[in-house]
Amino acid sequence: MSDKHTHHVSVSVRKNLSRFGVTTSSKILLGVSGGMDSMVLLHILKTSGYNVSAAHVNFNLRDAESMNDALFVGKWCQDQGIPYHELSKDTKTYAKENNLNTQSAARNIRYEWWEYLMKTHPFDYVATAHHLDDNIETVFLNLFRGTGLKGLRGIPPKRDFYIRPLLEISRSAIASFASAFDIPYRMDESNISDQYQRNRLRHHLIPMLEEMYPGLHSSMNHSLHRINTEWEAWDHAYQKWISSGITTYMDGYLIEHQENQLSFALRWLEEKGIPWMLANDFLTALKADSGQVLQYNNNRLSRTTKGFFLEETQPFIKINLHRPGQYAFGNFTLRIEETDVEEFVPSTDPEIEYINQDVISWPLQLRNIEAGDYFQPLGMAGKSKKLQDLMVDLKLEMFEKERLLLLTNHDHILWVVGLRLDERAKVSPDQKKIYRLQYTRTERS
Repeated sequence: MSDKHTHHVSVSVRKNLSRFGVTTSSKILLGVSGGMDSMVLLHILKTSGYNVSAAHVNFNLRDAESMNDALFVGKWCQDQGIPYHELSKDTKTYAKENNLNTQSAARNIRYEWWEYLMKTHPFDYVATAHHLDDNIETVFLNLFRGTGLKGLRGIPPKRDFYIRPLLEISRSAIASFASAFDIPYRMDESNISDQYQRNRLRHHLIPMLEEMYPGLHSSMNHSLHRINTEWEAWDHAYQKWISSGITTYMDGYLIEHQENQLSFALRWLEEKGIPWMLANDFLTALKADSGQVLQYNNNRLSRTTKGFFLEETQPFIKINLHRPGQYAFGNFTLRIEETDVEEFVPSTDPEIEYINQDVISWPLQLRNIEAGDYFQPLGMAGKSKKLQDLMVDLKLEMFEKERLLLLTNHDHILWVVGLRLDERAKVSPDQKKIYRLQYTRTERS
């Protein structure tokens, strides 16, 4: 029998750590539950000369058993000279306060604490003891949830500062290592219960598949490696598409759409909060005209002439402005300044305009367009025009129409902000005082 340093489990761990860029001088924080997997990994890291510290969370879910797990891990680390960190948390209360199930709450607690320790201590990595069986179970769970290619990648071996050195090793191989080298560990009775979906997969589906396909672990490990390799190429193309195909505009996003880039658009929209199937039905609708809208929660996706526009639902704006000054609303500001007519210089900037003093009757009002709005566009000799007709003439998209703002003085429109001044508001040489208007919209980062 090989010794612990030449055993294939230990060799695989060291090989993976090297691939991750981890050296014996790297500072590793290992999440240790006290179960077989984490105790084996802790043993390998310690005996292989790595600079490892242990972090244990007492979730207080199993009464005395939870306390005994913490005592066990703490005592073992003390005996082995391993720095030890412990957190005790009322998981059920946390779950209730955050509207989570128990498993999700425990996961959040773990990761929040690990990230806190990373910020407050000089650790380089957080290691977890996820192994190949965990990965296979995750793939099937993701498959049944319909997560697509991204979910079929399984658990990433390395993500940011998180590393998983055991990810290519099966549970049975870890058990063999623990038995061969007398590594102590605690049993968690909740792993036996079929209450959780993952446990049902572990106890029933996976054994059936192993019986049907004796090489299941080897073939799944190969498939996962291949999927992740192919994913990297797809994700690289996806990131490149984001750079060229997504444009911030106003307070939303313009999405350029081509049929051969549908998968990119669907993933991006899903990450923004629109379910994949809902977005797919909308993007691939056979009879689709510009202006059609998909509303989901606070997200609003509208079809444009060249693609789509994603935005958060906009509240109706109707604000009284009682005096000159700078007014900030959401992602835009409007500045109104009184100035001398001698300083008037016609601006080519659509966001800057000048109006005469005679049309000012405080308070002014800044609002969205309403049905039936009309004004007298500058240059039309006092003839009136419906705003709807102006928007058609300018070929505005639906989302642009909805974002138009009007500056009014109760009786009539002074300025279709950023587009057109009213004839009655124009500056003439015989006036002494005028107002300078400047509208600024902050683009989404």
